[in-house]
Amino acid sequence: MNILNNQFRINKTLLLFTVVTLSVFLYCSCSAAESATPEPVDPKDAVTSLSFTKTIPIGSNSWVIDNLAQDLAIISADGIHNWSSTDDVIRTYVNTGAGTLDVGFSAKSEDGTSKIKVTVGTITKEITLTSTEYTTIDVGSFTVPAGYNYIEIKGISKSGTYIGDINSLLLGGSAISSTLNFNPTTNQHFGRRGPSVHLNYNLPENKEIQYFYNEVTVPVGQDKLGSFFMVNGHAEGYFGLQVNSDTERRVLFSIWSAFSTDDPNQIPDDYKVTSLGHGAGVTVQDFGNEGSGIQSFKNVNWKAGVTYKLLLKAEPSTEVSGSTDYTGYFFNPDTDKWELIASLRRPKTSTYIKRPHSFLENFNPSTGYKTRQGEYGNQWAYSTDKIWTEVTTAKFTADATAAAGDRVDFSGGANGNKFFLKNCGFFNDTVTPGTTFTRTVSGTAPNINFSTLPIPTPPTTVTVSLIDRSNWSIKDFSTEEAVGEDGTNNGLASDVLDGDLATYWHSCWNGDCGTAAYPHHITIDMGTSTEIAGLQFNQRDNLSRTVSTISVSVSVDNTNWIALGDFNLANSTDNQNIDFENLQTTRYIKISMNSAHDNDRFGALAEIKGYTY
Repeated sequence: MNILNNQFRINKTLLLFTVVTLSVFLYCSCSAAESATPEPVDPKDAVTSLSFTKTIPIGSNSWVIDNLAQDLAIISADGIHNWSSTDDVIRTYVNTGAGTLDVGFSAKSEDGTSKIKVTVGTITKEITLTSTEYTTIDVGSFTVPAGYNYIEIKGISKSGTYIGDINSLLLGGSAISSTLNFNPTTNQHFGRRGPSVHLNYNLPENKEIQYFYNEVTVPVGQDKLGSFFMVNGHAEGYFGLQVNSDTERRVLFSIWSAFSTDDPNQIPDDYKVTSLGHGAGVTVQDFGNEGSGIQSFKNVNWKAGVTYKLLLKAEPSTEVSGSTDYTGYFFNPDTDKWELIASLRRPKTSTYIKRPHSFLENFNPSTGYKTRQGEYGNQWAYSTDKIWTEVTTAKFTADATAAAGDRVDFSGGANGNKFFLKNCGFFNDTVTPGTTFTRTVSGTAPNINFSTLPIPTPPTTVTVSLIDRSNWSIKDFSTEEAVGEDGTNNGLASDVLDGDLATYWHSCWNGDCGTAAYPHHITIDMGTSTEIAGLQFNQRDNLSRTVSTISVSVSVDNTNWIALGDFNLANSTDNQNIDFENLQTTRYIKISMNSAHDNDRFGALAEIKGYTY
């Protein structure tokens, strides 16, 4: 046995010597250009073969995080363009299955070499752009969980003006073999806004409902810019709370015309919604682009974490046959009383309240990546037989963006004595549309004395006298389109003073100024100290790039300014008067334009005039 073991050890030694000798011979026969001691390869840096099977429109699924101006400037349906800031963090969201996700871009470098950092989950890779033609850029392969995942990109360095130009996200791998949801370019606006969700309340049967009462609470941190927490909706309009800007939070009450059009100027007179009166500080104006009618609103500076009460009244008009009068009341906890928003008459309609509902939507595409949630509780219906009935069930529905699967970040439910709605932000706890929710019964009807509610007073018409503008001039402006449009001088700031509604000021869009974003401003010199009661505005005649919100300040010396407040302009070609609270004797007027009706960065105005009474 010992002899056999010794012989085995000898043979094993000879075999090992032979293998080592052969290995040394083969290694030495390699090219002298190769390293004698090759560097170890980190597995994460190993080259893998990427396979892209899906092309995703990156502009329809991306956002510049926490920078509205940049989001408007560089994100479009065509992709990511004019990207120059290394401070921008851009995230592209897709819903996938679990598994391997191969990631790449169709991209180019516009004017130099740039480096970009790309992060998926906890793994970051760097890519370099050098080609001035669109090229397939391999990023890498990542392991992702099921649900929404985002690809984050950030510029590291650049040798030219721009970091890069990306027109498509390329995906492959097992993660998208069974599940892939993304927003198509055909749904650019509404898809980036995110899915809207609704609560459809069940009214008591065989009753005519004259009043509908509802309460809303927006949890702290859920009051994202662009949110509309619609509380008392119905078949002909809506009524709720909006987050319009950092300084404006409206209560909004609107009624659609029975005439189907997106242009309020096309509504025949016998179909036009009319105002029967409104509360103090309320703006009443035409609206369009989502049907047409009249909207009324007031900046009430509502706050997250506070419960607000809204009361809707609807009944056939006793004055005009075949019309319905709708009135919205808002209980202001700061004043501890019910305030009138407006009373609006809708022709070609004779009804009490039909199809009461609440909804949650985001009307600002640049904030569609942020989650928001509203809580709706204590719903009651008051019928013409003077009985309050508590409403405790609601059917959950979602909009066309959700139905198409373009976005699946939507939810709703009941929590105690409240319903809730939740959307946007790319969360994964989706609820099936069509689900019926039931909240806890409260048993305590609203304590409202209808006889003490504010009574609408019909508005009066005031005739204004326009001020001579022959000595007016433009003192300064933040932006104008100096090149002009359509072979004309359209675009200049001075066009707002030329008396021609066919010409217009337009914010700069040509060349390097194409990223000029709100706010814009124009300062007018009236030439001498003048008494003025307000300003009259005309939007561009084709309603392109119309201005939505403005601020006005006046000065006697162009140095010391007095702010006169914030105002709203309708998306209409009508003359629009902005009344100052008091007569002003001044020389300079600065109009700051803060937002647009189309939520884009561009602005346009045809005329700015002044008036007295």
